[in-house]
Amino acid sequence: MKKIAYFGCPMRIIRTVFVLAGLFLLLALQSGCKRKNYIEEGLPWVPKNLGEATALINDKCPEWVDSESRLDSVLLLPEGLTFYYSLPNKVKSTFDVNAFKAFLLPEIIDNIQTNYRLQMHRDSSITMIFNYLDRGGELVTEFSVKPEIYK
Repeated sequence: MKKIAYFGCPMRIIRTVFVLAGLFLLLALQSGCKRKNYIEEGLPWVPKNLGEATALINDKCPEWVDSESRLDSVLLLPEGLTFYYSLPNKVKSTFDVNAFKAFLLPEIIDNIQTNYRLQMHRDSSITMIFNYLDRGGELVTEFSVKPEIYK
């Protein structure tokens, strides 16, 4: 029995062309919608509410932010979202707290405004509270960033 050919081509070539076209279409669809998101970052799910988003952040804790500071946990309370950072290489008595705040506050506001992981928190207009502890667990500083500041 002779196999039917299309356009004078054997059937196996036609099948190969269709398979390659299907693979090309699949790759084009997958790469066409790329943007950085929770899944690409290796996180297990996309949060649906503030509680889930906070849990996602906590799942990654402790997380070194830079060589001097580490995010230890995040707590969602009625008064706001509280971030607990530690400075494992610092002792409160050895540095200027006011200079530390003056340096840190603009950086934090910029991070709140641009970090895609905080989009849901920004959209909720929640106050964000930042606590920094030294290596002994002593509170170095605490400050709040209200929605009026980061929006």
